[in-house]
Amino acid sequence: MTGAALGFVLLALTLGGAAHAWAASAFRARTRSLVAGLGAASVARPLLREAPPVVRSYARRAAPIAVVPAKVRLNQQGAMRARPGAPWRPFTAEQIMSVREVGFVWCATVGVAPLVTARVADAYVRGQGFLEVRLLGSLRVGHAEGPEMDRAELMRYLAELAWVPEALLGNPELRWRDIDATTVEVSAESASGPARVRLGFENNRLARAEADDRPHEEGGRLIPRPWVGRFFEHVDIDGHLVPRRAEASWVLEDGPFAYWRGEVTTFEVV
Repeated sequence: MTGAALGFVLLALTLGGAAHAWAASAFRARTRSLVAGLGAASVARPLLREAPPVVRSYARRAAPIAVVPAKVRLNQQGAMRARPGAPWRPFTAEQIMSVREVGFVWCATVGVAPLVTARVADAYVRGQGFLEVRLLGSLRVGHAEGPEMDRAELMRYLAELAWVPEALLGNPELRWRDIDATTVEVSAESASGPARVRLGFENNRLARAEADDRPHEEGGRLIPRPWVGRFFEHVDIDGHLVPRRAEASWVLEDGPFAYWRGEVTTFEVV
C-alpha cells in the first residue's frame, strides 16, 4: 500500500469513527430528551377514582403508599424476536413509566450477532409515539412515528400497567369499564382515537392484558392484530406488588406468535 493510499484509508476510518460517534451521541441525546419529557411532580394520593372494585382492591395491595410518585423505573432482561421462526435475541433494558400521565420510555440493547448490538428507543411522551432502532447505536435501521404509532405506544402503556401500579388510581387520563368480576377495560385517548386494553385479574394479581386491535408492523405498515400479554411471579419490592416475569404474543393468521419474554431485575419509585 502506498503512502497516499494508507493516508486515505486512515482518513476514511477517522471520518467514519467520527460520524459513528456523532450519530450515537445524537441518539443518546434524543433518548434523554424523551425521558426529560416524562412525568410531573409527586402528589398526595387523590380520592379513589371511579375504578372497578377489582382494580381498587388490587391497587390498594400493589401500591399502598400515601404519595403518588411522578415515575417508576425498572430494569429488564430477556429475549425477543422480530418474526415467527426467527432466533431469539437477548436484550437488557431500562424502562421509565409515568404515573400521573400516560407516558413511558423503553431503552434497550439487543444482541443481533456476536459482538454486534442494536440500540432501541420505544416511547410515548406528551401524546406522541416514537420507535427507533440503531445498529451499533448509530446507524438507523428502523424508525416509526405518526398517529397510528401514537395509538400503538399508548396501548403499550395500558398493557403494562402491572409495572406501574400507582397509576391505576393515580392517573387521571385512564378510563375504566367493568366487563365481569375479574376483567376490566382500561382506555385513554390518542391523536388517532381511543386505545383500549382488557386487564384480567387472578387471585388479586394483575395476570393478563389483551387487545383486539393493537397495531402490528407488517411490511412497513401498521396492521391491527389481536395481542396478549401474560404476567407471572408477582413479588413484593419495597411495598409494591409487581410481576417479575412477562411474555407478550401477537395472534396472527397462523396462530399465536410469542415475540417478547423478559423479567424485571430492579424496580424503584423515582
